[in-house]
Order: sequence, then structure tokens, then C-alpha cells
Amino acid sequence: MPGEIARTSDLQSDIVLRALLDVVDDAVTVVDRAGTVVAWNRAAEALYGIPAEDIVGRPITDFFALESLAVHSVLTTGAHIDHAYHRPRPDVHVLISAAPVQDEHGEIAGAIAVERDMTVLVRMGEENARHLVQAQGDMLRTQTVDRVLNTLTAPGRPRHALVVGARGTGKRTVAEASHRLLRLQGPFLAVRAEPRAAALMDVALFGADGSLVLSPEARREGWIERAAGGTLLLQDAHLMPSAVQAKLAAAIEEHWFRPLGGHRDLPLRCRILATAPTADAVDPALARALPMVELPPIAERRDESLLLFHFWLTRWAKERGAIPPRVSEEAAGLIQAYAWPGNIEEIVQAARRTLSMAEGEVRPEHLPEAVRALHLKPARRRVPLADQSKELERARIREALEESGGNKSRAAQLLGISRAALYYKLKQHGMDDVTRSRRPASRG
Repeated sequence: MPGEIARTSDLQSDIVLRALLDVVDDAVTVVDRAGTVVAWNRAAEALYGIPAEDIVGRPITDFFALESLAVHSVLTTGAHIDHAYHRPRPDVHVLISAAPVQDEHGEIAGAIAVERDMTVLVRMGEENARHLVQAQGDMLRTQTVDRVLNTLTAPGRPRHALVVGARGTGKRTVAEASHRLLRLQGPFLAVRAEPRAAALMDVALFGADGSLVLSPEARREGWIERAAGGTLLLQDAHLMPSAVQAKLAAAIEEHWFRPLGGHRDLPLRCRILATAPTADAVDPALARALPMVELPPIAERRDESLLLFHFWLTRWAKERGAIPPRVSEEAAGLIQAYAWPGNIEEIVQAARRTLSMAEGEVRPEHLPEAVRALHLKPARRRVPLADQSKELERARIREALEESGGNKSRAAQLLGISRAALYYKLKQHGMDDVTRSRRPASRG
């Protein structure tokens, strides 16, 4: 997608430019200040069925309605468009970015638009989603999930791993699925690490001998012993004290550990999976001991977002004994275009909320406000990008407060930020007097 476009006084494509445009998978359109097409690559030909020799040199309005043209909006306002949902024709759905091209004097000399075709994904039917629910149970096996599961369960690979990814990307779900696929005899024990004192975390993880507990004859089993024969999932492992992380790394590498205060070593009999936002967040010793597997955010796998929304919409409807509503093409395009910064957790909540509002068909007005805001509309004035970002942030905060019934701690969790950060943003946006609001009533 285009960022800052290099200034140029000549918009006519030369041989090198045409060659570059033709190797790009996305459709690229370049127009001059008057709206005449000066570049139209092969992907654009395939998307719209218009040969370059027919459109280059002619006004773009000869082929498209003025109100549907992103380049017209850019020429009029000078504002960039970044990853907006656009429907330039009734049968075409795209994710579009556009920017002005400036001459040597800094004046707008034209515009460039890059469009990614989403038509096939947008038209994906609900029957496919229902089939996926029946076939895959609690988890949707997308291409990304399959890749991670194959890495975690492949024969000959180390059984321990560090699963990294942003909040809400599905790290626990994938970890539990890998446990089932390996058919381990022991339990799947998921615990959340906390930044508690090193001695307390040491006891929780490795256990303690009798001299450190109530009875000299007693021993306290740690998580590692309780997960024997199975999988221990340490969520947010980066929050553990560095000394405990280093001790865990040694246990993984040496295949034994010693309970706190103990006098003998015990074998490591469980599989260790740890999660963290990034590999750099954990102690270097633990990062070296655990092979890393990454779950990218939804923003980096947008081709899966609509499928996930269908999946969860169908799941929630099934739980209520209801027929899942169909998703209109326009709503599907917006779902596909949105970056979902809250990742799968945000999609799950949006699908649940949408189901309570839509009857028969999901339309754009049923979607969260932040998603609806992505709809490309002809701009009437110049709007600084910073102001657009602020408005999107305000929309997400209002929506989280609605979803949480005004509970700011819960709203902060939905937004993936701390409670203190939420209070700061409320004050920053002049929203610190927001009152509690009710959730919309659910329809069974």
C-alpha cells in the first residue's frame, strides 16, 4: 500500500515503472490532476476487465461513477486513504489505499490508488461457516493456526516452546489444541504467571520440600509436578521474576529440577509451553531454552478475519438455538477491511453483540462503530490523519464502555490496555464524564 509518494513532475509511466506495476499483485491506478488515467496495471485489468489500452489517456469518470472514485476524493482533499473498505462497483469489493502525487512545488499533480481484491472472501457463504463449526468444534483451523499447530506437534521437534503474540491472538487455544493432537496422557494445566516475589513463584512452579511447608513430612507439589505426563502452559511467562525464568530454562535444558529447599533432583516429566507478547520480553536464558512460535495479529492476516467472524457468529447462534443471520456483502467488506486491534477476542465479542442486534441479515449498522468508520465516503473537506485516528480511538472507547456497561476495568480489558491508560485516554478525549450505559438486550 502506498505511503509517502515521491514527488514527480512527470506522471507518464516509463518502461521501468510499467514493469514494476505489472509485478504487483494489487490493482494500481494513477491519474493526473484532471483525472485522466496515466497508469493501469495488469492486476487492475484483471479486477475490472478493462484493458490498459482502453482506459489509459481517458478520463477515469468514463468508466466509473464520480462518487465511487477514491482518487477523486484524494484529488479534492489532498488527504491520504489508508486501508478503507470500498465498493467501486456493485460486484467488486476492495481494500483500498490512496495518496496524492506532488510535483516539485509541492502541489497536487495527480493521485495513485492501490486496491486489494476481497470479492471472493466477501462472498463466502454462511453454509461454509456452519460446516466449519460442525467440523472443527471450538477452534477454527485457519491457515495460520494450522501452521503453528504443525510446528508445535511435528515429529522430531522439541516438545517445549515459547508461543509469542499480542493479546487475544489465540495462544492458549492453540496450546490446548496441540496438547490434544499429541494425545498426551497427563493433564493440560494452564496457569497465569504473576510478578510475585521470586520465592513464592519458585514454590508455585517447582514446589517445596517439607521444611518450607506446614508439616516436615509434607511436600508441596508445584505446577511442574501436577502437569506430569501432560502440558504445562505458563501464560505471560515474561512476568515471572528473572531468577525463576532462569531456573526454568535450566530445568528444560537439563531435564530435571529441584523444589525450593529440596535436597534431591526430580525429573522434568511435563511439556512446557510459555506465552509472551514477544521473545524479547522473556529472560534471555528462557528465550534460548524454548524454540519460538509466533501467532501474528489479525491485522497481519486479514484474509482470516471474515472467516473468524462467520465462525463465531454461527457458534453464538447455535448456542442460542437460533438461525445464524446472513452477512450482507457490504458488512462483510467492512469486517474484512478492519484491522481488529483486539484480535480474536474483539471478533468474538463483536459477533456476539451483532447477533443480538441483527435479524435475518447483518448490515453495516449492526457492526461496531469502529468497523463502520472504515467505510470509504467522499471527503468534503481536508481532515488531518491525526484527527481521523483520534476519532477511531474515541469510537472504540465508546463501544468498549457500552459493551462493559460502563465498567471501566472491563472496558480497559476489552481494549487491551491498563485501567490507568483508559482513564488517561478518557481525559485526553474529553470523555471523563462518560456515564454508565446499558448493554443492548439480547434476543434468544
